[in-house]
Amino acid sequence: MQNTESLIRQIDLFADLDENSLGLLLEQSRNLKFRKNAIVMSEGETGESLYIIKSGSIKIYISDEQGGEMTLFIEGPGSYIGEISLLDDAPRTASAVALEDTEVLVISKSLFYECIAQNPDIAFGLIRIVTQRLRKATDDLRNLALKNVYQRLALKLIELSVDEDGIRVLKRKYSQQEFAKMIGASREMVGKVLAELEAGGYTEVKGNKIYLLKTLPYDF
Repeated sequence: MQNTESLIRQIDLFADLDENSLGLLLEQSRNLKFRKNAIVMSEGETGESLYIIKSGSIKIYISDEQGGEMTLFIEGPGSYIGEISLLDDAPRTASAVALEDTEVLVISKSLFYECIAQNPDIAFGLIRIVTQRLRKATDDLRNLALKNVYQRLALKLIELSVDEDGIRVLKRKYSQQEFAKMIGASREMVGKVLAELEAGGYTEVKGNKIYLLKTLPYDF
């Protein structure tokens, strides 16, 4: 696990912090550890902190009164959650749960504002990041409304993958249920599409990774 200073420096919001502000963050932020399946934050509660993920992974999701759930993001080391709470006093807009044993760095709203006072450009960075996530949420809603299950799953596979020696790879083997919650589909339909993609030579599962062996077709 990288040290706290290098972790903060790699976060886009804090990359240009002056030494005084960086020292303030190092001194006044705190570490928290969550066991697998522990709730990190709950939709509707008051948000007072930003969480930077040091190790592990966290799922951000929304749910309804009937127990339905949709995954918005899955974030890992070097990412952060809870940034919307830094902009207003409204309740949390989503919940978050640890997918494995996870450690985070907690930065309070008051500490964040102290850093902004010394580094005003942080505020513009935060607005830019929130806007980017809003655009992504809008695109996800559009895809959910207009595209079929295969197209939504194909887009999600591409979104979650990274380039590894010229091949797109998902570095984590997501379950059918996880994919279903991400794209608003049934586990059975997701399983069927994944099986067809693998049978067609488009994907391959090796160990704990999913490989996209060739360009996924627009429709299937």
